[in-house]
Amino acid sequence: MLLSLSIVLPYGAYLSYHVLDRQLQQRVNGHLDKELGDEHWSFHLSWSQYAALWTWALSQDFRLGGVGLLALLTAPLAFTMFLYHLYLVWAGMTTNESSKWSEWKEYIDEGLVYRWVGATNVMPAEPRDLVTEPLVNWPITSAQRLYRSEDGRPPGTLGYADGTAASWQSVHGLYEIDNLYDIGFGDNLKDVFRPI
Repeated sequence: MLLSLSIVLPYGAYLSYHVLDRQLQQRVNGHLDKELGDEHWSFHLSWSQYAALWTWALSQDFRLGGVGLLALLTAPLAFTMFLYHLYLVWAGMTTNESSKWSEWKEYIDEGLVYRWVGATNVMPAEPRDLVTEPLVNWPITSAQRLYRSEDGRPPGTLGYADGTAASWQSVHGLYEIDNLYDIGFGDNLKDVFRPI
């Protein structure tokens, strides 16, 4: 929908401009008695004359002019939202998740986040409830756990099921954290248009 709006709105603005431009071409060549020949109506005009003629054209056909101006002014909004949506698909997140990731980034910048890789041995995956969580392309659990410290110190060490110990590592950037839902741009795009 955003892609179609990004195409249709500039086209609507162009159509409005084209019709009004034809009206101005007829007015300038017909009523001002200039010998312009095939030249465009705006040649040899000052900026004030140019603005006055466009104001006249918009006032003569205000419906067409209003729709054209509305299309012209909203086209960048639709295109920007389309690009933002593509970014979210590329990143594998929703707008709500982008807010949560920005919070994690702030905690990381303050040095409060620790990561434990291999945590699936200690915390087994819960069984999937197909009623509330249908089949998806991304994994159910992650091989890492995150911890946000209140005072900047890591938590104590935890043990794996085989008796070995694992320690927490300080996180220095979002690039160290795996986004569970990011399965690659192509697969994310397929998931948007054709979910399982």
